[in-house]
Amino acid sequence: MIKRTDLEILPQSVTDFFNEWQLRILAILSLSSQIALLFLGNRRKYKAEKWLKDIIWLAYSPEDLIVAVFVGILSDCLGNGQNLSQQLQAFWMPFLLLHLGGPDTITAYSLEDNELWPREYPERIVQFVGAAWTIFVTSWKGKLLNILAVPMFIAGMIKSWEKNTFLKSASNDQLRKSAIRDREGDVGPTDDPDNGNVVRPTTCTTGCPEHRCPDTVLVWNRPIYPDTVLMWNSPNYAAFTGGCDFSGAPGCYCSRRPDSEECEILHLPSPPQPESEKSEEVIIPSSPSRIKTLPDAYLLEKADQIFPKFKRLFAGLVLDWTDLKQSKSFFENISSAEAFQVVEIELGFMCDIFYTKPVAVYDKFSFLLRFINLLVSISALLSFWIIDKHEFQYVDLLITWLLLVEAILGEIYCIILMCSSERTENWLNKQEKTGMTRIYQAISSCRVPFLFPDKERWSDSMGQCSLLSKSLENLHIVVWNFCCISPLLEMLSEVWNFCISLMSEMLSEIWNFFSICLEFEDCSKNSIDVPKFLKMLIFEQLQKKSRTASDIKKAKEFSAHKGESALENMKCFSELGWSIGEEFDENVLLWHVATELCYYADLNRNSSISVENSDCKASKLVSDYMLHLLVNRPNMLPNGMGEIRFQETCDEATKFFLSGNLNNKIQACEKLFQVDTKKRQPKEKEEKNCMSVLFNACLLAQSLQLLEKEMEWNREKKWKMMSNVWIEMLSYAASQCPSNQHAEALGRGGELLTHVWLLMAHFGLTKYSQAPPTCNRVSML
Repeated sequence: MIKRTDLEILPQSVTDFFNEWQLRILAILSLSSQIALLFLGNRRKYKAEKWLKDIIWLAYSPEDLIVAVFVGILSDCLGNGQNLSQQLQAFWMPFLLLHLGGPDTITAYSLEDNELWPREYPERIVQFVGAAWTIFVTSWKGKLLNILAVPMFIAGMIKSWEKNTFLKSASNDQLRKSAIRDREGDVGPTDDPDNGNVVRPTTCTTGCPEHRCPDTVLVWNRPIYPDTVLMWNSPNYAAFTGGCDFSGAPGCYCSRRPDSEECEILHLPSPPQPESEKSEEVIIPSSPSRIKTLPDAYLLEKADQIFPKFKRLFAGLVLDWTDLKQSKSFFENISSAEAFQVVEIELGFMCDIFYTKPVAVYDKFSFLLRFINLLVSISALLSFWIIDKHEFQYVDLLITWLLLVEAILGEIYCIILMCSSERTENWLNKQEKTGMTRIYQAISSCRVPFLFPDKERWSDSMGQCSLLSKSLENLHIVVWNFCCISPLLEMLSEVWNFCISLMSEMLSEIWNFFSICLEFEDCSKNSIDVPKFLKMLIFEQLQKKSRTASDIKKAKEFSAHKGESALENMKCFSELGWSIGEEFDENVLLWHVATELCYYADLNRNSSISVENSDCKASKLVSDYMLHLLVNRPNMLPNGMGEIRFQETCDEATKFFLSGNLNNKIQACEKLFQVDTKKRQPKEKEEKNCMSVLFNACLLAQSLQLLEKEMEWNREKKWKMMSNVWIEMLSYAASQCPSNQHAEALGRGGELLTHVWLLMAHFGLTKYSQAPPTCNRVSML
């Protein structure tokens, strides 16, 4: 018996069409993937939509496979004899290799791609060797079309090499090495020209000996920084400087602030400047009350200075105590909005390192590579314009033109992104060159909102998940299942035969399965923008802890608090301390349910409570956000059994609600408040293996409500305590989250937890810190 191949089974017309269009389809797929990555690759930095992540994955994944299949098919076709279409299709090969390098908007889809950079080199060598053999040996005819493939092939090699270089630099090992090199090459803040801190010698006008000055007074020719205090005209200036008068150095300031003195910000005269060099003076107070807000350019510059030191956190390295001291001094004297803005800029830089090609105009080598690729692409297009093309098919010519145009426009697009990036903007601000600034503004004006990504640094949103809402949704599903589906299935099983009955049971199982899946899927769909008052509350609490921490050991203790510190400060730990246990996921569930019960109970008593009280709204937002992390981002929280606890608590609440006719959350909360909690003690369970926290949550909610009666608290004080507990839980979760999970979050729109983590590090509230040396260290050199 003669066996027939798969292609022989198909009609001849289908086989011919497939043989003719297979290379064209592969080229179109590669071109489409390149365009999708070009426009959408870096939008996931500030968009958390799932559809965007899926599109990027579909465009990123098949590139290697497309090139391998294209080389194999083309080699097979050329081995059987060449025609004009195959000669032109061989010219497409360098463009597919160019697509392997990818655009500047994306290098890695996930952190694992960076760690697997050693695998890229042998794969690329095999791909380029196979492609070179096909282009320069099998299909070589010495025509102009073959010659044009040579520079495009070189451009593809440059692109692929550059991508692999960025993948390598973003791997954990290389990140640690670069962070260590940066630390070894660090210079002090008084002599780093890049930071703008240039020491200018000054002379004491009193003529006193140098040893009479109690402290070294450093003088910079630099605009005023937030961590400085100007005191030339202060009445205690003479006492501070030991009788030395440095007022003869106008335009300068002291780098030290006396701890025992309340200083005022006074005008410091500066030497006269030419009209062309005069700039607007920025007075920055040292007290929390601010006269003017800091300019964005200054915040960008400060973030760029701090970033090389604090990127060590993502490599798992500890921070030097001197870096923490300088950062803490800066963040303690700016507003919450400015602090979060600096953190956003730093995390934006880190996201670029992990997932894109972080190039800027001042990177001359990268700029040269882009100029070469652009020049090669334009030369190839012009050369293809003048060759004789009447023998080629129209479809092949159209695909060729699309590949050439995309190569040129893609390079121009990446150059515009590079020239309008924040790194380039900061570099231009330092240069203070009018011509360069005008070029930057002209290029930035080319950013069409529809084509270019917004200048947003992250999604600025926080996921929300409510256990009470999920329980009520399950209640409706169970009731509808019981009233509608079950009788229908019973009727079908009685009327029809055994097969119909079996099918109905299968449909019932499928329905139940998808009901459970939809429960968890809906949790990730709900998100809201992070309000400013919540950022302010987080900033103020971290700032307060930072000022209270006397040393690094105390700061590490503060970062390990899970809510007990807030209870102790409000003097209610004896009443509520049992709710803060060792299992953090249990604490989150316990306080989440209790917060919801108190929220809707107070809302029922006073409908304006959710609008007027910021602590109340903050507690509800952080509560729902922490449950969102517990259900949808469990890897970002300490290890535990949170998902199982959530499911069992949700099931118990659903069964409890079946006994009553409930229409909304307020009625559900009233029913839960009717639970008699005096029969059992806290932490006691009906069953040994039961992990539900519903009963203890009802007990905690009743204890919180009793604070208004027994301790004579008002409602505002109760919600103030609860917001402090939740922010402390949020801070604990941020400090315990692994750094690689924070890095993963940057690629899906960012998480509030990551911003809190980095802000805590700037305040010195981190476990990745090094204590100052306790003794003098002598160098042998």
